[in-house]
Amino acid sequence: MKKIYPVLFILAFCITTLSCKGLSNGKNDMRTKFSWDFYISSPTHYSSELKYAKAFYGDNGEETVDVFDETAMAGLGNVTATTYSVNPPKGEVGIPKGIDMVWVSIADKKIYRANIKFSQQIQNKLLKAFREGFYSHWRESNMDFNEFDVTILPRGHLWLYLGIGNLRRVLLCDTLRGGEIHMTLKEFSEDFYNAYQTVDSLCADGYDTPYIIEHGSEYDKIWGIYAQRFNYQFDIQFENKQTELRKGNFIINFANGEILNHDDTGYFDQQLSRPNKMELQWTVDDMLYSGYFYFNEGEIEKAFNDIYGNNPTQPGKLIIQISKYNNWFDIYLEAGNKKYKFEKTKIHVFKQRVHDSDDKAVVIYDNHPQDGNDILNFIGE
Repeated sequence: MKKIYPVLFILAFCITTLSCKGLSNGKNDMRTKFSWDFYISSPTHYSSELKYAKAFYGDNGEETVDVFDETAMAGLGNVTATTYSVNPPKGEVGIPKGIDMVWVSIADKKIYRANIKFSQQIQNKLLKAFREGFYSHWRESNMDFNEFDVTILPRGHLWLYLGIGNLRRVLLCDTLRGGEIHMTLKEFSEDFYNAYQTVDSLCADGYDTPYIIEHGSEYDKIWGIYAQRFNYQFDIQFENKQTELRKGNFIINFANGEILNHDDTGYFDQQLSRPNKMELQWTVDDMLYSGYFYFNEGEIEKAFNDIYGNNPTQPGKLIIQISKYNNWFDIYLEAGNKKYKFEKTKIHVFKQRVHDSDDKAVVIYDNHPQDGNDILNFIGE
């Protein structure tokens, strides 16, 4: 059976949530109101229990959209199957102006609160992103962001995202943080109190407690690394010069939770986080090849540290070389006079005729058969 890269798992979800309103790509767009909803998420194995979360909007931040009594664990910036608001904004409204939320961090065994009015800098970034949107080759249309997500991380850290299905996701702010508050579990939730009595008991019973013990939950050693950005571009090199990279089908999942279709123009930070996973398709004559690349977390961290050192703004390239017969791959990171060859990237490639359905695809390369159909994730994604 053909493996499907996680970015494309939820296309049905995308179709039902996408917004295709006309854009002017920012230059002459003076809109101040947009259609969006509010979501809360957490890394898959570092869940949080939410008492409440409010996002403020309106001219003076007087309106709210609320999420209550939910478990957040869908992944960085991922709103698929995660918490959703009980009173979504009706029609087009102003941008989010701030948040107020209370949650239990299962990893920290603590209760936090964040009551934050967004700085003018954050509001300006939100407004710019909402106005610019992006062009989607898959949809053949200009797209507006319509998902405002707050991702809860250990130690009270909060990341702010805008997204639209799995077409694009951007991390707008990674510097916000809530503070620990003194609240009993009974004050937090009667239901949790009746089941567990204490916060420690609630967190010790967590599904991911063994995972957290094994991998730790130190922000600086996991998400602080994911947040790092570098000045690099992707360069796909085919030995067979008749090969064509299929436009609109080069999708990158980054370590910081961002998603980019490489060919789509529009709002996205020019400094990129480390890559996590990639999918790309290419054609030779009437044959279609689909390649899936899963970077090793430890190796990708080391590679960027070795190549960039203390100079993340120097220009670089991540090069993927594909052999004439589409069954051998060399991957390098280059910047200045330094070059790092990746040895641990897990790759599998499928081949089918251009007009065949996916069930006709056959595996022609798989360097990690021992993993079967397991999805390969970073520790804190």
